[in-house]
Amino acid sequence: MRVDLPARRFSVVPGVPAPVVVTITNTSEIIAGCTVRVLGADPDWVEVDQPELSLFPDASAQVRLLLTLPVGVPAGPRRMAVQVRELTDEQAVAIEEIVVTVPDQPGLDVRLDPVTVTAGRRADFGVVVENNGNTVLEGRLRAEDPEQKITFTFTPPGYSLAPGESVTGRLRTRAKRPVFGSLAVRPFSLFVDDGVRRAPLSASTTAPVGAAPVAPGAPVVPGAVGQGVASPVPAAAAGTKTLAPPVVGAGTAPGADAPRPVAQGVFVQKPLFARGLLSLLGLLVAVTVFAVVIAVGLSSVLARSAADRDLALQVAQARFDSSAATGTAGVAGAVTLISDGQPVPGVAVEIFEASDTTAVVATAATSDTGEFAVDSLPAGDYKMRLRGAGFAEVWYPAGATDAEAEVVSLSSGQQVTGLSVLLGGVPATVSGTVLGDDAAGAVAELQIPLDSAVLAGLVDPLTGAATPPALGDGAVVRTAPVGGDGTFSFAAVPSPAVYDLVVSKPGFSTQVHRIDVAAGEDRSDIEVSLLEGDGSISGVVTSASGPVPGATVVATYGQGVVQTVSLTQDEIGSFVLRGLQTPATFTVVVSAPGYASATLSVNLAEAQELTGLSVVLGQSAGNLSGQVTVPAGTSAAGVAVTVSDGAVTRQTVTRSSEPAGSWSIGGLPLPATYTVTFSRADLESQVVSVTVDGNGAVSTGPVDVTMRAATGRITGVVTQTATGSTASSPAANVQVTAASGSSTLSVTSASTPQDRGAFVLENVPPGTYTVTFSRKGTRPTSSLVTVVAGQTVELNPQLVSPASISGTVRAAGQPVAGLELRLFVAEEFGTAAPARAVVTSGADGTYLFPDVDAPAHYVIELRSATGTAALATSPALTIGQSDALTYDFSLDSLS
Repeated sequence: MRVDLPARRFSVVPGVPAPVVVTITNTSEIIAGCTVRVLGADPDWVEVDQPELSLFPDASAQVRLLLTLPVGVPAGPRRMAVQVRELTDEQAVAIEEIVVTVPDQPGLDVRLDPVTVTAGRRADFGVVVENNGNTVLEGRLRAEDPEQKITFTFTPPGYSLAPGESVTGRLRTRAKRPVFGSLAVRPFSLFVDDGVRRAPLSASTTAPVGAAPVAPGAPVVPGAVGQGVASPVPAAAAGTKTLAPPVVGAGTAPGADAPRPVAQGVFVQKPLFARGLLSLLGLLVAVTVFAVVIAVGLSSVLARSAADRDLALQVAQARFDSSAATGTAGVAGAVTLISDGQPVPGVAVEIFEASDTTAVVATAATSDTGEFAVDSLPAGDYKMRLRGAGFAEVWYPAGATDAEAEVVSLSSGQQVTGLSVLLGGVPATVSGTVLGDDAAGAVAELQIPLDSAVLAGLVDPLTGAATPPALGDGAVVRTAPVGGDGTFSFAAVPSPAVYDLVVSKPGFSTQVHRIDVAAGEDRSDIEVSLLEGDGSISGVVTSASGPVPGATVVATYGQGVVQTVSLTQDEIGSFVLRGLQTPATFTVVVSAPGYASATLSVNLAEAQELTGLSVVLGQSAGNLSGQVTVPAGTSAAGVAVTVSDGAVTRQTVTRSSEPAGSWSIGGLPLPATYTVTFSRADLESQVVSVTVDGNGAVSTGPVDVTMRAATGRITGVVTQTATGSTASSPAANVQVTAASGSSTLSVTSASTPQDRGAFVLENVPPGTYTVTFSRKGTRPTSSLVTVVAGQTVELNPQLVSPASISGTVRAAGQPVAGLELRLFVAEEFGTAAPARAVVTSGADGTYLFPDVDAPAHYVIELRSATGTAALATSPALTIGQSDALTYDFSLDSLS
């Protein structure tokens, strides 16, 4: 099988389907079928127009793959592979690697929160900068106002964001406050200094930066998709980002060729003395005169206040007594079916005082989960009644009357929870009619299905069963005879529940109907047709010398037996078994004088008439034997050996005792050619064809095979380059993940000193895998490997240096040694959380925090040599995986 692609590199835009045409040529000499899949990509990303196809020798066909990457996939190349596997020979695999490049799609969103602030001399705005593209973006923020009266300060002044990251900063505005007059409205605009021209914002603009079209005549930025796409600001060095301390300044001078604004805000200033103050002074004089008049009038009111005080106290006491009667206690619980334990919704829960069960104190209803809660009950003794449509009335916990109810005592503020009540439905009635010419004597049964929740945990699952339990094999609840008129009836049927209605009669096919009986339901519309056995088995009985006449053929199923003999004239040796019940599995035994009996298991589907069954009777019986050898370190016992010639199948397993791995099967009809299959879950199956003559001699002698493991292994040692060095050493706690389609295996590299960095992926199914090595703070690396059964693949990847933060501490321009530097996660700084790392500046004033978790935001606190006094604090520093971030401290003095 040969695979041809028009190209090995493709550029795919996320969200846009990209077609890939694969040409497949059958280079073998037989007709071959094959399957096509893409490795290294999520199956949901790939659509194949012909997942399977067949080709004549030297024929070619084209398969169209439609690759659609989801929006948000990071930019850069991704290695994938097109795999073509033959259906007849799973080891025949053709793989062609391709490189899918995701282009850069930068996107930036800048928002002010709030947009308008009213204050005096200064105001603070929140600034949210979000990278909604797929590449790393860097830039700085600035602001301008038309009057150039505002001074702007950004904290932090710039940003460096990985895809999907965002940073929240602060914009502080300062302006001279007006002394008199109205509010001063000062609008301003925000800009991003990253070399990209943006369309101006309109009054109705609500979309993030990058949604508006490019203004006419604006230059096109290479690699940009739409307007507002920013090109990253060049870093100081590859893998290094340096953030300068904040800069405070006013906006850009008029006339500068600045980018278009990305956000707008308004700073509203209040005057020092508003116009209302002058009016207030005039009113103050009038109020003073009025106050004198009021003071005289109040003297008479005060005389009557003493009498009203007692009345007010009485009213307050009455209100207190009224509110105290509400109560603060409560009860809660759940209601479930007694039949299958399922929750019962919509059940009425009624609360009575224990001394009076005629007046309801409080009510509630159960939710969809069967739970209920009644609150605001005063302290006391209570009884509880539960009622629902189709269910028998129950007094908590399981009484039929209030006299049998249990008292629930509540003290003030007590919450009694966990009350459990079981409800049973009102008994139902099920009846119907059996249709047929001879329904009398049939038996009807109501069975609980084995897969019902009622029997959950009570019936052991069938070991190795490939299908669920069949209908009609459940637990019998009720049995009723079918009358001469075909009617049947079941009374007092537990409800609600799901039952299998089984109608059977010897010589007729068993009929099974599943019915859902509601609580208290009277089900009387059921009709069941009783049919005679509608299946048949026909075939011919032969031997090495020809057809065998007069052979006895017996088919059994349960207690039913059907028997016939093969014809002695016309079509000699042929037979037909009619009137067989279906669906069913029959044991067919064929015997004849002078021949060894043959036993077959035959499955008949609904109304199936099986033809062409060939039964070969052997003149004598022979045996096959041999030895199975397995890879070192595993036992040769328990290998399943299946011998079959199509008509006869025999099975055994290899021995665990000496000689271990040996096997033998006897009673094989002779002569014949047998296919011997060796299989075990952890070993690759093998098939051998052997011929046994009429004397029992095997043409190949003993049937010995050597089996190999069905899976492979991926091993190796992960190393990592140290920070600031080219030397590498074994890396512990590296996540190793092998993915192939929907199958994923993972392990972590060892951290013990003797095995540091080593990893082993055991029991890897054969196939092509993308093996990814990832570690916190380090960029991941991937490799594409193909695993063959029984093979060990060795991978020894080397990870790049982890993320680190370094810099220099200077005071008055000179390096300072011995100062303590503490590294905090930005979100934990200022809390009781301890520092993530503590280092001391060296003789040349330098410091280094190696192996830092990334991506993350950090704050560095500079302290004195004793660690008691804080000297300086860095802004929030953003660092990505494997980045080497530099931040320098510059102090005026150490005092």
